[in-house]
Amino acid sequence: ANLLVEYIGCGRFQQVVQQVEPKYVSCVIQVNTGVSWVSDSPYLHVFDGLKQVYHQIGADMLRESMSGIGYRYIGALEYPLPNGKKLVRLDFKKGSMDMLLPDSTAG
Repeated sequence: ANLLVEYIGCGRFQQVVQQVEPKYVSCVIQVNTGVSWVSDSPYLHVFDGLKQVYHQIGADMLRESMSGIGYRYIGALEYPLPNGKKLVRLDFKKGSMDMLLPDSTAG
């Protein structure tokens, strides 16, 4: 579900997950550290229409949303980008938590 949640929002994402009912959900969100959500590029204008559907999703918001539909947070990994942004992968498991992944966001 990489970046999908940012274009459909947490509510719709919950609906999709509940419809599919996967055992695990792994998704990536983009963390904007004071810079625009779209990186500077000669093709920047291609993304103009996306502003209307883009939702800034934080890790806490996503964890709360997934918990609300019965998914337990099992870990996260951060991937810093050269433009000052970072991608954060959050992993969830349906029901009880019997395995943990490394969490690079802790600390």
